[in-house]
Amino acid sequence: MAVALPRRRSVMEPAEVARLQFVLRFSVGTTAVFVICEWMGWQPSAIPAVLTAVLLANLPVSPPFKVGLVLVILMTIFAWFAFFLTTLLNQTPSVLFGVIGLIIFLAFAGLARSKGQLPLTLLLVCITIVPVVTLTVSKYAAVLPPLLARGMAMAVLFTWIAYAIWPLPSPKSPDPPLPPLKSPVAAAALGTAIVLPLMLTYMLFGITDAIPVLLTTVLLVAKMEEERSAASGWAKLVGNFLGGFVAVAAYYLLAIAPSLATLALVTFIIGLVFAAQIVKGGVLGGNALLGYNSAMVIFGLALLKGPSNSGTWGARVVQFAIACTFAVGMMSLLWPRMKAAAPARDGE
Repeated sequence: MAVALPRRRSVMEPAEVARLQFVLRFSVGTTAVFVICEWMGWQPSAIPAVLTAVLLANLPVSPPFKVGLVLVILMTIFAWFAFFLTTLLNQTPSVLFGVIGLIIFLAFAGLARSKGQLPLTLLLVCITIVPVVTLTVSKYAAVLPPLLARGMAMAVLFTWIAYAIWPLPSPKSPDPPLPPLKSPVAAAALGTAIVLPLMLTYMLFGITDAIPVLLTTVLLVAKMEEERSAASGWAKLVGNFLGGFVAVAAYYLLAIAPSLATLALVTFIIGLVFAAQIVKGGVLGGNALLGYNSAMVIFGLALLKGPSNSGTWGARVVQFAIACTFAVGMMSLLWPRMKAAAPARDGE
């Protein structure tokens, strides 16, 4: 047995160690970012955690210094661009809404061509969140762009730290490259038809908690754009629901012994559970990442609202469900028709 056990370990070690390092890298990195933001009072605390999760789940190795710097610069530019655009055109809301719609359309068109996936996703996040918050919560308008820039800086920093501690490359198989769509204009129109009405709803009704729902919806739609299909859309919706339930359970678990140590432990367990599925890659891994994002966003919102406003953040869970159902329903309804229309146009 003493001889057989080392032999078994030597066979299992490379793959198992790589998987273990991915899980620890993801869990510790996201936990550190989230707990630090909660400790320092940097709200919304979920944004840096979500950005860190996206980087750690999708980058096979530690990003070079230039790549990390570019990501921070792009987030800063996009956030301030959205802010200045909103303040410049806030007296003409119809023009502002039209310009935002055009930018969203062009960003989704770029995603449909399989070009600049990460920069365009960052642009979509900024151009959807910043205008809504600027118009509905004006006292926090100028605060949001620095928060987004700081969130990306923290995500890049803790990605570097996590890879420095656990340096093995990610065992998660990369997604195969996807060919550009034959009709990127139609795909861009579909993505715009999903995101723009949600923004308009928040603007018209003055709903102040726009960031969690819009962030999750943009990431959901952008991910479905990459997969070129709505077939897994309902599975993503289930993942978002599970993320919400995990967040509520984590909040009540933290309420048993509220402390920074308990918060770190609960957040680490959440990351551990989801990372074990994310590392598998494929559709399951992508759905697990979306579920983790939803869990952290709703968990952060629950901590922000506190026990006295439990009904408020509970209503936000319902908002998540409505927004995600709308996005997935639109994809399932319109995507097959768009794909069927493309061959017909080619035949003409």
